[in-house]
Amino acid sequence: MSKRENVRGFMLVEVLVSILLFALGIASLVSLQARALGVTDDAQHRAEAMNYANAYVGEIWAAAGVPSSGVVTGEALAGQFSGARGVGGLGYMAFSHQVTTGIPGASPPEVTFLPSTFTWVNRATTPPQPLNIPGAMVTITIRWQDRQDEHAIHSYTQTSSVSYNSKASAINIFP
Repeated sequence: MSKRENVRGFMLVEVLVSILLFALGIASLVSLQARALGVTDDAQHRAEAMNYANAYVGEIWAAAGVPSSGVVTGEALAGQFSGARGVGGLGYMAFSHQVTTGIPGASPPEVTFLPSTFTWVNRATTPPQPLNIPGAMVTITIRWQDRQDEHAIHSYTQTSSVSYNSKASAINIFP
Protein backbone atom coordinates (compact mmCIF):
# COMPACT_ATOMS: atom_id res chain seq x y z
CA MET A 1 0.00 0.00 0.00
CA SER A 2 1.46 3.29 -1.02
CA LYS A 3 1.62 6.45 0.97
CA ARG A 4 -0.89 8.05 -1.35
CA GLU A 5 -3.46 5.31 -0.68
CA ASN A 6 -2.96 5.71 3.09
CA VAL A 7 -3.67 9.41 2.82
CA ARG A 8 -6.83 8.72 0.76
CA GLY A 9 -8.03 6.18 3.32
CA PHE A 10 -7.39 8.60 6.16
CA MET A 11 -9.24 11.37 4.30
CA LEU A 12 -12.15 9.00 3.70
CA VAL A 13 -12.37 8.29 7.45
CA GLU A 14 -12.26 12.03 8.15
CA VAL A 15 -15.11 12.64 5.70
CA LEU A 16 -17.19 9.82 7.22
CA VAL A 17 -16.64 11.16 10.75
CA SER A 18 -17.55 14.67 9.56
CA ILE A 19 -20.76 13.38 7.95
CA LEU A 20 -21.61 11.48 11.15
CA LEU A 21 -21.07 14.58 13.31
CA PHE A 22 -23.12 16.70 10.90
CA ALA A 23 -25.97 14.14 10.96
CA LEU A 24 -25.93 14.08 14.78
CA GLY A 25 -26.06 17.88 14.85
CA ILE A 26 -29.05 17.97 12.47
CA ALA A 27 -30.85 15.28 14.50
CA SER A 28 -30.25 17.29 17.68
CA LEU A 29 -31.60 20.46 16.07
CA VAL A 30 -34.73 18.65 14.89
CA SER A 31 -35.27 17.24 18.40
CA LEU A 32 -34.75 20.67 19.96
CA GLN A 33 -37.22 22.24 17.52
CA ALA A 34 -39.86 19.60 18.33
CA ARG A 35 -39.42 20.20 22.05
CA ALA A 36 -39.67 23.97 21.55
CA LEU A 37 -42.94 23.52 19.65
CA GLY A 38 -44.28 21.34 22.48
CA VAL A 39 -43.42 23.95 25.11
CA THR A 40 -45.00 26.70 22.99
CA ASP A 41 -48.12 24.56 22.54
CA ASP A 42 -48.37 24.01 26.31
CA ALA A 43 -47.90 27.72 27.00
CA GLN A 44 -50.68 28.58 24.57
CA HIS A 45 -53.08 26.08 26.17
CA ARG A 46 -52.16 27.31 29.66
CA ALA A 47 -52.90 30.92 28.61
CA GLU A 48 -56.23 29.83 27.11
CA ALA A 49 -57.13 27.95 30.31
CA MET A 50 -56.27 31.04 32.36
CA ASN A 51 -58.44 33.25 30.14
CA TYR A 52 -61.39 30.83 30.33
CA ALA A 53 -61.09 30.60 34.14
CA ASN A 54 -60.85 34.40 34.54
CA ALA A 55 -63.88 34.94 32.32
CA TYR A 56 -65.84 32.33 34.27
CA VAL A 57 -65.02 33.97 37.60
CA GLY A 58 -66.25 37.23 36.05
CA GLU A 59 -69.54 35.54 35.16
CA ILE A 60 -69.88 34.25 38.73
CA TRP A 61 -69.14 37.72 40.12
CA ALA A 62 -71.73 39.23 37.79
CA ALA A 63 -74.35 36.72 38.90
CA ALA A 64 -73.46 37.33 42.56
CA GLY A 65 -73.56 41.10 42.18
CA VAL A 66 -76.77 41.66 40.25
CA PRO A 67 -79.43 39.45 41.78
CA SER A 68 -82.97 39.71 40.50
CA SER A 69 -84.39 39.25 44.02
CA GLY A 70 -81.90 41.51 45.78
CA VAL A 71 -80.29 38.59 47.64
CA VAL A 72 -78.02 35.90 46.27
CA THR A 73 -77.34 32.76 48.24
CA GLY A 74 -74.26 30.62 48.01
CA GLU A 75 -76.40 27.57 47.29
CA ALA A 76 -77.96 29.20 44.25
CA LEU A 77 -74.60 30.24 42.81
CA ALA A 78 -72.99 26.90 43.56
CA GLY A 79 -75.94 25.11 41.97
CA GLN A 80 -75.65 27.12 38.78
CA PHE A 81 -71.87 27.41 38.43
CA SER A 82 -70.27 24.35 40.06
CA GLY A 83 -69.73 21.01 38.40
CA ALA A 84 -67.32 18.29 37.38
CA ARG A 85 -66.88 15.81 34.53
CA GLY A 86 -69.32 17.74 32.36
CA VAL A 87 -72.22 17.58 34.86
CA GLY A 88 -73.42 20.66 36.74
CA GLY A 89 -75.60 23.74 36.57
CA LEU A 90 -76.45 25.70 33.42
CA GLY A 91 -73.59 28.16 33.86
CA TYR A 92 -71.15 25.29 34.36
CA MET A 93 -72.42 23.42 31.29
CA ALA A 94 -71.77 26.42 29.04
CA PHE A 95 -68.31 26.89 30.57
CA SER A 96 -67.49 23.20 30.19
CA HIS A 97 -68.47 23.32 26.52
CA GLN A 98 -66.27 26.38 25.95
CA VAL A 99 -63.25 24.72 27.56
CA THR A 100 -63.57 21.34 25.84
CA THR A 101 -64.05 22.89 22.40
CA GLY A 102 -61.50 25.68 22.86
CA ILE A 103 -58.54 23.70 24.23
CA PRO A 104 -57.52 20.60 22.26
CA GLY A 105 -57.44 17.52 24.45
CA ALA A 106 -59.20 19.23 27.39
CA SER A 107 -61.46 17.28 29.69
CA PRO A 108 -64.48 18.92 31.34
CA PRO A 109 -63.27 21.29 34.08
CA GLU A 110 -63.90 20.95 37.79
CA VAL A 111 -65.49 23.91 39.59
CA THR A 112 -66.03 23.78 43.35
CA PHE A 113 -67.48 26.29 45.82
CA LEU A 114 -66.29 26.37 49.41
CA PRO A 115 -68.54 28.62 51.56
CA SER A 116 -66.59 31.32 53.34
CA THR A 117 -67.03 34.59 55.18
CA PHE A 118 -64.93 37.60 54.27
CA THR A 119 -64.27 40.37 56.74
CA TRP A 120 -64.24 43.89 55.39
CA VAL A 121 -63.42 46.90 57.55
CA ASN A 122 -65.91 49.70 57.07
CA ARG A 123 -63.73 52.80 57.43
CA ALA A 124 -66.71 55.09 56.86
CA THR A 125 -67.76 54.56 60.47
CA THR A 126 -66.01 55.95 63.53
CA PRO A 127 -64.39 53.87 64.83
CA PRO A 128 -63.98 51.54 61.81
CA GLN A 129 -66.18 48.48 62.21
CA PRO A 130 -65.57 45.01 60.83
CA LEU A 131 -68.27 43.69 58.55
CA ASN A 132 -68.63 40.02 57.71
CA ILE A 133 -69.73 39.36 54.14
CA PRO A 134 -70.84 35.90 53.01
CA GLY A 135 -69.14 34.40 50.00
CA ALA A 136 -67.22 31.45 48.67
CA MET A 137 -63.81 30.37 47.50
CA VAL A 138 -64.24 29.16 43.94
CA THR A 139 -61.66 26.70 42.62
CA ILE A 140 -61.49 26.04 38.88
CA THR A 141 -59.29 23.24 37.55
CA ILE A 142 -58.80 22.74 33.81
CA ARG A 143 -56.86 19.72 32.52
CA TRP A 144 -55.73 18.86 29.02
CA GLN A 145 -53.73 16.09 27.42
CA ASP A 146 -50.45 16.80 25.66
CA ARG A 147 -50.72 16.13 21.92
CA GLN A 148 -47.13 14.90 21.70
CA ASP A 149 -47.11 12.71 24.82
CA GLU A 150 -50.32 10.76 25.44
CA HIS A 151 -49.41 10.17 29.08
CA ALA A 152 -48.70 13.82 29.97
CA ILE A 153 -51.65 15.63 31.53
CA HIS A 154 -51.29 19.38 32.06
CA SER A 155 -53.50 21.42 34.37
CA TYR A 156 -54.28 24.97 35.40
CA THR A 157 -55.96 25.69 38.76
CA GLN A 158 -57.30 29.05 39.85
CA THR A 159 -58.86 29.89 43.20
CA SER A 160 -60.83 33.11 43.54
CA SER A 161 -62.99 34.65 46.22
CA VAL A 162 -66.54 35.65 45.41
CA SER A 163 -68.71 37.61 47.82
CA TYR A 164 -72.48 37.58 47.53
CA ASN A 165 -74.53 40.68 47.08
CA SER A 166 -77.13 41.28 49.69
CA LYS A 167 -79.10 44.40 50.51
CA ALA A 168 -77.93 44.23 54.11
CA SER A 169 -74.24 44.13 53.08
CA ALA A 170 -74.66 46.95 50.60
CA ILE A 171 -76.39 49.17 53.18
CA ASN A 172 -73.71 48.47 55.77
CA ILE A 173 -70.84 49.12 53.38
CA PHE A 174 -72.32 52.19 51.69
CA PRO A 175 -74.60 53.90 54.29
